[in-house]
Amino acid sequence: MYEGEALRIAIIGEPPIIKEEQVEFNEISFEDLTNKDLMSYDAVLITKEHLNQASESQYADVYLNSTIPFFFISAKSRIPFTMNDEKYSDSWGWIRGNSYAVGVIKSEEGDKLNGWGYSLYNDEKKDEYIKEVYSRIFKTIEEQR
Repeated sequence: MYEGEALRIAIIGEPPIIKEEQVEFNEISFEDLTNKDLMSYDAVLITKEHLNQASESQYADVYLNSTIPFFFISAKSRIPFTMNDEKYSDSWGWIRGNSYAVGVIKSEEGDKLNGWGYSLYNDEKKDEYIKEVYSRIFKTIEEQR
């Protein structure tokens, strides 16, 4: 369980059920991704239902140039979101043996990306294991502050 500082996270999609009380989700839209207010958040999460739109080429630069991390839930790779010519499809979705969520942020050096992958315990899609993935994501977010 994440026991760190309070986090304020923007989310495109339905906020998940989590164990942590110090994590606040605020629902946003894709139009908000270019708003300067986005930087008031600690991170952005995009849920499975919105991954296809998230992979549209106009958003790749947003993810690649952001100073806060982006996380794609139920996506096994960051490639469809960070490469303009690659579109998300079911082949990029979570399947056993792959990451259940991925994250990305521009490195402090500026020309590289830092990325993370989060797998489910025993590759089982159970509520308690999904909550544990979120706890690990929150720890990563805190480390990026």
